[in-house]
Amino acid sequence: MKQLLRYLSVLLVLGCCVISRAAEEDEILFGSKEKDAAGLIAIIYDLKQTQARKPSNVSAGEYPDVIKEFLQKGWDELVLNRFFRITRPLYSTQIFIPQISANVAPKAYGVDNVMRPSAWVIHYKGQVSPPEDGTYRFVGYADDVLAVAVNNKTVCIGARPDMEMKSIWKSTDPQEGANAFNGNLVYGDWIPMKKDEPIDLDVLVGERPGGEFGAFLLFQKQGVTYGKDRHGKLVLPVFQLAKQNIPGKDDGRSPPFEKAGELWKQHK
Repeated sequence: MKQLLRYLSVLLVLGCCVISRAAEEDEILFGSKEKDAAGLIAIIYDLKQTQARKPSNVSAGEYPDVIKEFLQKGWDELVLNRFFRITRPLYSTQIFIPQISANVAPKAYGVDNVMRPSAWVIHYKGQVSPPEDGTYRFVGYADDVLAVAVNNKTVCIGARPDMEMKSIWKSTDPQEGANAFNGNLVYGDWIPMKKDEPIDLDVLVGERPGGEFGAFLLFQKQGVTYGKDRHGKLVLPVFQLAKQNIPGKDDGRSPPFEKAGELWKQHK
């Protein structure tokens, strides 16, 4: 009996270690806490609270209105600054988050004790340039919303239909991208870019009701031939600023992807 109890105790410890490691790996998907880390600055906002930590009265129904206001006003941070903002940012070299629990985001920032996992947004921003001269477009999707801006102009929105973002921006490409969790990747606007010539890149992702979350940012270069998945959809490279593990596989939790031959460059 004692040996059995000892064996069960060891299994319990090992199980706890595995769960803890898995939780840490999920939190890292949102970025690094190190101040000197490379990557886009990622700031999280809780739209349910004001900066004074009072209820903002932003309901699930009003959540899309805040997102629309922010985008319509040219990604004006004054709109988001009305809400509770975590002053300590994360630093992210990619945005590729397979289906996970929405409460991982507050945990990643260390604020899950004061922020419920609903009605939050994360604003990523930085200056970047492509691996080589060419015409590129960003491709993405998130549940509930992902938006991309280049030099303060919205160039891509991938969101659930009930977010009703087509009044803000609509893709000129009628084809659907690859399946991405519970939606499809959306093709953004084509933009000429030059190597080592920085652009201002902003990305917004957000979760409306809580529950499950996923977000994906990839890119396509005009004139390049890409492979296709079993459904005939393009398999595109993930946007990355540094070599990093890309989580996910063909299990429905994330879109198919390929690793880019060369990384995008960050400008500080």
